Amino acid sequence: MKTKYSAILIIAFTTFVYAQKADYSQYAGYIDFGDLSLVEKGEEVTEVLIEEHLLKMVSKMTKNSEPELSALLEGIKLVKVNAFELSENSFEQLKSRAEKIDKDLMSKNWDRIVKVKSRDEFVNIYIKTEADEKISGLVVTSIEKNQEAAFVNIVGDINLETISKLGDKFDIPSLDKIHKENDKN
Repeated sequence: MKTKYSAILIIAFTTFVYAQKADYSQYAGYIDFGDLSLVEKGEEVTEVLIEEHLLKMVSKMTKNSEPELSALLEGIKLVKVNAFELSENSFEQLKSRAEKIDKDLMSKNWDRIVKVKSRDEFVNIYIKTEADEKISGLVVTSIEKNQEAAFVNIVGDINLETISKLGDKFDIPSLDKIHKENDKN
């Protein structure tokens, strides 16, 4: 348990020190969620920004102990997560934001691979594929009324079969939904 928190602390500190240097908007798999600070008012807020240089460092550190995770991280350029507790009023606002993101991604030829829409839950998972059928982007928008919301963007060469390991390793919310949907298919 201490190792997990130590790794997160080191990654967070290094991310702070190197503060987003690269312009990831040039990659096909990148999406801008806009300003989410207005709805991040709950007590529980998680923001993760892990860039390529940190991912390569973790890949090297895990090469012997977790070779599958190491291989997955080698192709990833960026992991961006915004997760937070929802207030009573923020559900509809975020649902509207997620619907706008949905329209934007669909107009840019992203593939929606999961859609869950109910009165109290709104979840979409998208992938961006390149001409050679490689996945270059993954977006998850997950909003549960009176619970939490998560907006996740992973940019780079992505393997859906091992992406849940990335979620487990860095405790990224909503990536377990991809694993569950893969098991169904």
